[in-house]
Amino acid sequence: MGMESRQVRQLLEEAALRREKFGEVSDAVRLVNGFGDGMEGFILEKYGRHFMAQVFEPHWLVHAQVILDFLTSRFNAEYVIVKERSASASSEPGAMTFNMWLDGGSSQTIVSENGLKFAVDLNDTLNSGLFLDMRRNRALVAGFADGKKVLNCFAYTCSFGVYCRAKGASSVVNVDVSKKSLERGRRNYELNGLVPAPNEFIRADAVAYLERAVKKENRFDMIILDPPSFARHEGRSFSVKKDLAPLIERAVTVLNPGGILFVASNYSLMGHVNIEDMIMDAAGRRTVKSMDRFGQDDDFEGSGSMQESYLAAVLAEIA
Repeated sequence: MGMESRQVRQLLEEAALRREKFGEVSDAVRLVNGFGDGMEGFILEKYGRHFMAQVFEPHWLVHAQVILDFLTSRFNAEYVIVKERSASASSEPGAMTFNMWLDGGSSQTIVSENGLKFAVDLNDTLNSGLFLDMRRNRALVAGFADGKKVLNCFAYTCSFGVYCRAKGASSVVNVDVSKKSLERGRRNYELNGLVPAPNEFIRADAVAYLERAVKKENRFDMIILDPPSFARHEGRSFSVKKDLAPLIERAVTVLNPGGILFVASNYSLMGHVNIEDMIMDAAGRRTVKSMDRFGQDDDFEGSGSMQESYLAAVLAEIA
């Protein structure tokens, strides 16, 4: 690419300046979003004074010292980890190489978002424990939660659950196959002074859980579906491409009249129109009173212009 060090520093400064407005909302932001910030193949996220970079193009590693100097001088960084995802990083497709550029102790820290606290771990697989692109959507969905019975499928570390409980949901059920993720969800509840109900955390396959809910006629006022693009569990596989439509159908079946359904996908071939069509098909004779489209928050510059930065989300009210 042939970019000079001074150019890299300038792009970093400009990207950080564009994100300053998020300071009042959260201390966890995506500082650089690849192509959207003129730095194709490079992603940089800030979690307080902890930073995580993803490198898709190895030439960015040449500028390691420039990037590190920028983070230490501007943000007083204490921890910087780089996850190299370029084709040359490993012989295995999709594999990553982790490199520590600055080790100030623990990879774990606590961040604040809209007055709520979340624990993150930057040295735990690719994901930190908090999907930054869903920040605005978490607040949006939680705005409907007061007095509602909420089902949070594919809950991961239960950030939607935390938001909904904090906004007055009458009950929340967080469903995820990962025991580790649900334990981290419990930690997020603790950080926010939330006392979970006995069945607030359910370790189960979300598809199977919804199937049981249909049979038991267990109904909810709000359902959140934010599945991975692809997952495998105990011999069963899930892919958004083939399984999202039947998943939405089951969710609508157990959604109370006047209920809210939120569906999101990072799969770049799953657009808003696809999700809306699935919701309309699932609703059948029920009236879809409204459907609104959402995407990644504004710190994801150029969202949709690259595969690693994409989100289609739809919020529907179904009578």
